[in-house]
Amino acid sequence: MTWRSPVLLAAILALAACQSGGPVSVPGITTRTFDFGQGIAGWTIGQADYAPATAPTDVVGEARLLPSPLTGTGFFLSGTNRSDDLFIYAKTRLVDLAPGATYRVALTVDFATDVPTGCVGVGGSPGDGVWIIVAAAPIEPTTVFDGRDYRVNLARGNQAVGGPQGGPVGTIANSVANCGMRRWESKRLATPAAFGLTVTADARGTAWLLVGMDSGFEALSRIYLQRVLVQLTPTP
Repeated sequence: MTWRSPVLLAAILALAACQSGGPVSVPGITTRTFDFGQGIAGWTIGQADYAPATAPTDVVGEARLLPSPLTGTGFFLSGTNRSDDLFIYAKTRLVDLAPGATYRVALTVDFATDVPTGCVGVGGSPGDGVWIIVAAAPIEPTTVFDGRDYRVNLARGNQAVGGPQGGPVGTIANSVANCGMRRWESKRLATPAAFGLTVTADARGTAWLLVGMDSGFEALSRIYLQRVLVQLTPTP
């Protein structure tokens, strides 16, 4: 085999690139769909943004039948905000990514809500004052005590304000404008193009995804997550 062999030349160039720290090929766009009508395996919940004296006592995260007129099952998230700032989140680990690769993250979240829009509540609106938060990180999201309050260990901002590792994509208010009428319906929220969320996979090719409900409404909030679609696009 001569030096003109394209197979041999390609192998030599690839080896040289690896040894010199040069570019390494990264897989293409990765899409993951989590359909909670099929169960919630692999997802766990947590809560944050409260002091020891205002810790929630009724947080729920479990598979439940969807309320009428919807059918099927969903991932029920619920809890009472006693701190004026309760964050309830669900998380899962993403696997089989390219180790060390950085991805742009785009998410679509489908969920069921019965909260009308434009209503007034204690501390904030029960619909427009409760945000759906998405985040991605190379480490597992968890709740830590900072000496005063319990906070999640991600830079995801708070309520309507985002951060470098996540932020709000919308609220749980549905299409009903009558504050005296509750009707369950599905709502879809997606990260806009300018959202700018990225995540770098760890050495094992894993990262973490978070979807949560951040409440400024000082009472009970509840939703049913139905589906989460994640698109991961390698960055140059």
